[in-house]
Amino acid sequence: MRHDDGTSTHSGPGVPSRREAPQVSRSTFLKGAAGALIGAGGLLAGMGSAVAAGTSASPRGAAAPSAGPVKDLTGEETAGFGFRGTDLGFTAKTNHGYCISIFGDTFDQPVPQNGTGWRSPVGLRQSNADIQNGIRWDNCIGGGAAKQMIPYDHRDANTARNEPGQVVTEIPNDLIHLPDGRYMMTTFGVRDWAIQSEGGIPSPGGSWRTWYSRQWTSTETHAENWERTWDMDNNRENMDFWNEGLWSHFQNNSMIMWPNEGFVYIYGTNEGRWNGGGIHLMRVPWDKMWQRSQYTFWGADDSGRWDFRPNGPSTPIIAAPSPFEAIGEISAQVIDGRVVLSFLNGARGAVTQTAPYPTGLWTAPRTHVTFAQAPYLYAPIVHPYSTLGSAQLLVSQWINPGPDSSFYGVRQWSSSVDGRVAVRGAMAERLVVTKDEPAHPGHQGPVSPQWQKLPVAEQIALLSDNRDDRVSREDIAAATHSVRARR
Repeated sequence: MRHDDGTSTHSGPGVPSRREAPQVSRSTFLKGAAGALIGAGGLLAGMGSAVAAGTSASPRGAAAPSAGPVKDLTGEETAGFGFRGTDLGFTAKTNHGYCISIFGDTFDQPVPQNGTGWRSPVGLRQSNADIQNGIRWDNCIGGGAAKQMIPYDHRDANTARNEPGQVVTEIPNDLIHLPDGRYMMTTFGVRDWAIQSEGGIPSPGGSWRTWYSRQWTSTETHAENWERTWDMDNNRENMDFWNEGLWSHFQNNSMIMWPNEGFVYIYGTNEGRWNGGGIHLMRVPWDKMWQRSQYTFWGADDSGRWDFRPNGPSTPIIAAPSPFEAIGEISAQVIDGRVVLSFLNGARGAVTQTAPYPTGLWTAPRTHVTFAQAPYLYAPIVHPYSTLGSAQLLVSQWINPGPDSSFYGVRQWSSSVDGRVAVRGAMAERLVVTKDEPAHPGHQGPVSPQWQKLPVAEQIALLSDNRDDRVSREDIAAATHSVRARR
């Protein structure tokens, strides 16, 4: 779902300084590696033991399941539905009980050398409850073979880059099944993969560019056919959130409904992977999703008061541990009564944070899978059948120069997302609620911190306390030091 310029400023075992991906005939639609942002993942291959003095982690609790691969979910697993190469797999539980997973750029073959059968998005249905033993696909949207779910045309790079609304491809963000039976899906329209060697222009955040985030609707029982969502405020077929103003913070987005509330909460980020960016939040009554005027944005005003307001501001609720890291490919679920956000941290890998309510309090980031474990990983997605203690993640990987070089697809990983905020020593004073940090109403204690406030040693200690057991303290420390060295 993205390109890069083929370069990396870091190298180590299995991580070359320049990618040597297979040649393709139309590179504008292939996914390149994670780029300069995700290229920092090279930090995590061949990590040393350079750990700041005085940062030893406090004793950890009972051992949770360590993150480990379960199975490949694409390739031969999807050949019966007419495709082998794809990525993403944003998954939503339907009102019928089964799940629908939506995938991005999809091809007939495992490695899209010639782009045969290129379409995006495609959808698979799945119902087996024992997902810890492996997710099993039941059938696809499209009948015998997975079809492109939405009507549009893929444009060449030059056309998409220069003509507003023309896109290289539509990449899925998420879907949700509303109480009245309607399905809503969001995509973003790729304007430019921002490969400078091919004339691309990176976003101000240093990543690819979008024209808009777009809404689609299906009123069919099993979401077989889709159409663009009608904008009721303006009486037209155009529920697009153009990449400007407040809507620019929701080009990538993910949706949940909180139990016993009538809102859809939507988490979002800027286009691509915005270096130094964060995660934003807005909400809308579920039965007014097609009325732009009904959306309100969560943020702090000049007095420091947090609230949902129709005209903003939209203040990030989660930021990366340093302003030199990027967040991308977010996914939200409600698991065991908590909000679980999963996303890519471009320097660290697959990360989750959880909260007891859509606005917070957020646990510290928990790193599940690093780039050493899964080269060129992206888009970690927690399956809605998961529990906090036994979560199943769909993690994408792009073609890379290592031993697993030909894999373009999605793997299932098992882990625990039961994170926590660990406050020790001097950290307590830095993590108190302030006007800069959102808190659950009435809360007076520590919240997930603005990480930039923490000295590096304390940051490493807190991140290490929350890591998955398969991720070492050395991994956390090396990534933290290396990212800070990029200043």
